[in-house]
Amino acid sequence: MWILRWSGCGAIDEVKLSVVRFRIFCGTLITDGHRYANVALVVEKGRIVRWEPFESAHPVSPPDVDARHLVALPGMIDIHIHGGGGRDLMEGTPEAIQTVARHLTRYGVTGFLVTPLTAPMEAIHQVVQSAREVRMHGSEGAQVLGVHMEGPFINPKRAGAQPPEFIQPPSVETLERELGDLVEELRVVTLAPEVEGGYELTEWLSRQGIIVSIGHTDATYEEVTRAIDLGARHATHCFNAMRPFQHRKPGTVGAVLSHPELKAELIWDNIHTHPATARLLVQAKGAEGVICISDGVAGVGMPDGYTFELWGHSAVVRDSAARLVETGGLAGSTIAMDTCLRHCAQVFNMEMASLLCSANPARALGLEGRKGTLRPNADADLFLWNPTAHRVEATWIRGNRQKPAENLAGIEAPA
Repeated sequence: MWILRWSGCGAIDEVKLSVVRFRIFCGTLITDGHRYANVALVVEKGRIVRWEPFESAHPVSPPDVDARHLVALPGMIDIHIHGGGGRDLMEGTPEAIQTVARHLTRYGVTGFLVTPLTAPMEAIHQVVQSAREVRMHGSEGAQVLGVHMEGPFINPKRAGAQPPEFIQPPSVETLERELGDLVEELRVVTLAPEVEGGYELTEWLSRQGIIVSIGHTDATYEEVTRAIDLGARHATHCFNAMRPFQHRKPGTVGAVLSHPELKAELIWDNIHTHPATARLLVQAKGAEGVICISDGVAGVGMPDGYTFELWGHSAVVRDSAARLVETGGLAGSTIAMDTCLRHCAQVFNMEMASLLCSANPARALGLEGRKGTLRPNADADLFLWNPTAHRVEATWIRGNRQKPAENLAGIEAPA
């Protein structure tokens, strides 16, 4: 494994050691919405076993980690991501998923949901099958925690960048026929409940313990309320690709804002959502009601002019945004979770940002106490944040220091 030692000159030295027990001396530790000073995390066999207080002058030597000038935070969990570093999860291979998993660790992401978009069902089947293989055998980077199926059961009126030619009505029969036992890999399914078959699928998925996320939808307030009654619990990239709020017709957005049952996904890139709108969402839903996502595509970490495909539709990175070539519409994002963390901290604070990026997605996935926290008995999934440079300096997953992954195209992600 790789460990870190603060050099005292604004940099971190890497030391390669093979150990099963070590301590991370944290000058600042943030977890579960609280901030602590001078806490050493004791890591043993991939778990955090206890906290130990220390004096600032305490000497630190390998295999322990000197992070007294950094901030330790729980690893972030991205429940909605399509790719990154020039790779697309729709390639449908374990190798593509592994590459994206390694890429994510540079941004402090320790777990994610593989997110196929609207495409032929056989292609979605292949992505889910590959996600299962990587989940069962382990990934070299961020852990695969399941699948978020975004489409094809959406409303063509709110397709956004989803390929419209592959949209189909929600159907329990179609899902069972096309995925079979792979349905067990699904943790989240985005659908439009108002489309014929949507309510039936919402109820069926909820009974299976799969989170129904209302998205790419033209649902009215009343239609969303009915879906909530049937078990819907999330809203996909709130404000985007859904019926907007109007004071006499509150629409999908009004239902999301007013129903505490729904957790709202938020792409906090300041492009999909204005900072004031993001603030409004958090204030309306409360600290536990919002989950930051990247919605990152293959263009994450790539330069302006980089082109890629969204299942037959060309997209390009331009001015730090991903846009469809044919329409100019947004086509996912070019950010990773560290950008969400940074933007949320700028509006609120790092304690709030960590809740939205780590604790809340962990809780949504039923991983509270194990992921998204640095409390004793949790997995040692964490990252160190440089409060001066505002960037991730190092990431651990189950106590293993992650080596920085090179961008597929040999292009370093921006600091």
